[in-house]
Formats: sequence, C-alpha cells, structure tokens
Amino acid sequence: MMWRKSLEEGRGMLFIFPQERVQSFWMKNTLIPLDLLFITKDRKIVGIVSQAAPQTLSPRTVGKPSLYVLEVPGLWAERQGIIAPSEVEFEGLSMIPVEG
Repeated sequence: MMWRKSLEEGRGMLFIFPQERVQSFWMKNTLIPLDLLFITKDRKIVGIVSQAAPQTLSPRTVGKPSLYVLEVPGLWAERQGIIAPSEVEFEGLSMIPVEG
C-alpha cells in the first residue's frame, strides 16, 4: 500500500506468509491510515490494528501468530462490525502457491 493516496472501500491487500508466526508491519511509506487484520491458518482473526498511523516506523502487531494479514482502508473493520475472533473465508486462495 506504499505511496497510495487513497484506497476504495472493498479494496485491500492480502499478505500470505510461508509460516504462521507473530507478524509485524511498519507504515513508513504508507500515506493513508489502514486497518490490519491478522488471521491464523485456521482462518480466524486473532487481532486487528485499527487506523494504523501512516508514515511511521512503529511496529504494528497483535503479538499473536498469524499466517495472513489483510490491509484495508482505516476503520473498515469497525464499519463492517468485524472483531476478533471472527472467521474469514477466502475465495481463490488455493490457486496461489506459497513456498516456505
């Protein structure tokens, strides 16, 4: 999401990691606030960082292992009523090879 000046509702970026572990993100080159949803291999949200402040090097984490992290527009999770431990459903993910 680096350098984007806006992000439409319903859009985002899904990070898929090779191993489930505690993930951490920084927002140095991100210009807009984002929500980060941390999701386990069992597709449960273990935590949400809401409105991650842009252009900072502060680590953003929920301190719990996750395999996926979904970045969406800031406050999107709240507007959708999404909370931990909500379950997540992915479409088309089995088509993406993940090497570890």
